[in-house]
Amino acid sequence: MALLPKFATDSLMKALSLALCMAQFGSAPLSAADDKAGFDPSKAESAGLGLPTPYDKFLAIDMALPKGKVSWAKAYVAIAQDVDPDKFSDKQVGIPMALGVRIADGVMAVKAKDAEKVKKCADDIEKLAKKMGIGDGDLKRARDVRDASQRGEWLKVFMDLAFLQQDIMNLISKKKDASETVLLIVAGWMQGARYTGHVISENYNPELSNILREPKLAEALLEAVKKLPADVQSNPQVARVLDSLPKVITILNVGLNAPIAKEKVAELENIATQIVNAAVLKK
Repeated sequence: MALLPKFATDSLMKALSLALCMAQFGSAPLSAADDKAGFDPSKAESAGLGLPTPYDKFLAIDMALPKGKVSWAKAYVAIAQDVDPDKFSDKQVGIPMALGVRIADGVMAVKAKDAEKVKKCADDIEKLAKKMGIGDGDLKRARDVRDASQRGEWLKVFMDLAFLQQDIMNLISKKKDASETVLLIVAGWMQGARYTGHVISENYNPELSNILREPKLAEALLEAVKKLPADVQSNPQVARVLDSLPKVITILNVGLNAPIAKEKVAELENIATQIVNAAVLKK
């Protein structure tokens, strides 16, 4: 595979990130009348839960700050979780949440373009997914991610990791018990919020803070967790999520273009850290 110049690879990754976001959340062409119509938040509807990727926020941060301002490699070191998949046995709560965290770590490792960190994330994702009953044949893309990262083919790494995430989500979503899917999504989103909150805190300005704004997603996650079986909700890790998400919603529920105060960004990062730490420490 011929290597593209770095600027071309970065541009394609940004374009693909936007395309993946559109594919996840859906889009429709606007008529002239629609384009002029005001947005009515009361009519917003949920399209269902998918696995949110923090890459769109990383992209927004890159676009908002001077080139090279953010060291994504340092952000990975500051936030990524050291996980030993062999020590996890709870297939209903612990393993799905750890898997969500490591998927988010994998996205950051790709953003940092660190082949060794990508390899470790892919290894952990593969091992945790197998513990959830996903067969070796369904995890071929984990090997593709590792191989492409070693060759420095970052566009292919980006695409293969996205497809691996989708493969895992498709397989576990077929199970009757929705707990695994919901908790994987919550933990992955929280770890993504840690990365984004950390970078925004270090480069805070009011406009940049608005990148964190997504109260509807937080509300959808809370409603999904509330629908889990009572025995799952009583699990200490899940109970922490139920207690914390209303606080997260309050932090993120600002006006369309309004800032989130710097101390509130720090509070969000702290809440997310407590949830993620509980997820990976409880095996």
